[in-house]
Amino acid sequence: MSHPLHDVRLPGPTLVLVDQHDVVAVEAVRGIDSVAGIEPKVVQLRDANEPIRGWGSVLVVAADRSRLRQLASAVPMLGQVRAVGCWLPESPVPWAFAPRPEWPDPVHLASRTTDRGALAIVRFATPARAQHVVVEMARQCAGPGRVTHGGVVVAYAGRPAAPGLDVRAPRLASVADGGDPDRDVPPDVVVAPAGASADVAAHHVIDRAPVVVADAVPDPVDERVFNPIGFDKHADQSIVDLATLRRGPGAPVTEDVVRRSRPHLGVRLDAAATVADVLSLAMAGMPMVGTSPPEVVSALAAPVAAALTAPVDLTDALRREEHSLALRRAAFDHHSTLAWRSALATRAGVRHVALPPVSVMLATKRPEMLDFALGQLARQRGADVEVVLAAHGFDPDRDAVRRVLGDRPHRVLTFAPDAFFGDVLTGAAQAASAEVLMKWDDDDWYSPDAVHDLLMARRYTGADVVGMPSEFVYLEQADVTVRRNHPTELFARFVAGGTLLLDRGLVRSLADFRRVRRYVDAQLLSAVEAAGGRIYRTHGLGYVLRRSADGHTWVRDAEDFRRPEIVSREWVGFVPPRTLGTDEMGSTTRETSGD
Repeated sequence: MSHPLHDVRLPGPTLVLVDQHDVVAVEAVRGIDSVAGIEPKVVQLRDANEPIRGWGSVLVVAADRSRLRQLASAVPMLGQVRAVGCWLPESPVPWAFAPRPEWPDPVHLASRTTDRGALAIVRFATPARAQHVVVEMARQCAGPGRVTHGGVVVAYAGRPAAPGLDVRAPRLASVADGGDPDRDVPPDVVVAPAGASADVAAHHVIDRAPVVVADAVPDPVDERVFNPIGFDKHADQSIVDLATLRRGPGAPVTEDVVRRSRPHLGVRLDAAATVADVLSLAMAGMPMVGTSPPEVVSALAAPVAAALTAPVDLTDALRREEHSLALRRAAFDHHSTLAWRSALATRAGVRHVALPPVSVMLATKRPEMLDFALGQLARQRGADVEVVLAAHGFDPDRDAVRRVLGDRPHRVLTFAPDAFFGDVLTGAAQAASAEVLMKWDDDDWYSPDAVHDLLMARRYTGADVVGMPSEFVYLEQADVTVRRNHPTELFARFVAGGTLLLDRGLVRSLADFRRVRRYVDAQLLSAVEAAGGRIYRTHGLGYVLRRSADGHTWVRDAEDFRRPEIVSREWVGFVPPRTLGTDEMGSTTRETSGD
């Protein structure tokens, strides 16, 4: 069998850079010196603390995108070269790569799959700084999106960088180096091995000593790589052993392992499962069975351990998906890079941006639905929510609004009865204080985690617009709940209008909401698509569309929702998914199936 790089030609000599902790990459580069067209010199990252120059090209080898992003955080100066490549043996798909405008002109760009994994190569007309190219490849491999580190500056002493791309994070020879007065950008936090000395001097730039964190806690999981994208809610293959998914003994859970697990109901763990393995699968939303070593379970945050071990019938597709959602949400909240850095910032006492605040725009012309809608908003958790109530054609009782919302910040606006619906939403958007906006319908049901889950999807996808599908629909006249065949956890062209979440700046760039009477959601999504924006549809378990006899801006016959080709399940009465938590509102549900 030919080598996966058998047809690659790189100007020599070629620096082949691998991380000694990446067992998949170390194994992959064995025998690379026999590949025609490459004059390799394999260098492990631990041996590359100083600038290394004199190369014609650089080839970085990492197991998958997560390992590439982690490696890139610690890449030293590599000099100027004419070609840079990245080979990811366990990444199932290639990624598009766009050179930065300040670089020399590229003369060749290639991104493809090989016999094993993905390969990206760029060649330049004149030499480019290899370190910068590697970092940009690592940044772009996770897709578009502004995923910042929120303001906390982290350094590492005596250990590798944590997962997630952090090109500002220096590697220190010792903890004491964190207080080096010659360092222009001192760290807020120095992360060191468990039990390391905390002796570090105050730094004159920040006027204090960096906080040393030497806890025996697991590293975070890179949520831009390990996430629910591609989750198969119709999986029907039997539970698969983790050992059969690995490349070999000791190999970690990689992107390819997650991809090959998707058709299965779940993954069976064994004694070889590590904390990183369990967390990567949890972040991806893969149900797990079997027994993990006690030291693995004890290292997990309590909500993750509880979700992991909760009893569930994996053969019931709805219960399996509800279980998956609980697992991925707990893993994101406690073990993502976002959660990890937020905890570091809190310990250091520095400002940090985690999930951003959201201004929820509730436009309604039905005063009789106001208490219901506000009650849905009042129970939102896991997100900083401001309510912008846009009363269309009536003047709401401010005291009543305040009683329902309690301490939650809110604004009340009034609009004339003949105002365009698009103008009402534009007014609400302009009055909002947050930079992230969400559109909310007055008669639909939302889970208490609806806003949180949309923000979570925004984080792991980098999408411009995030929303849920109208997968569950309650037909009020027929007193029937239907579940429709909506594919979820994928990039799409349409999401439910009552769940739209997007940046305020994007709305402004589109000249706000179009001045229309109806179909305002379709206008917005069409404009986003025309502008090249990306729309992501997350799970459908946090939203139930109510279909009444009248009062909708979206005109459609109720029986259209019950067409056999689009309905996967039907119940008599109002039967929402358990994740909606309707019992907390005093609603009564019936579990009578109409299958």
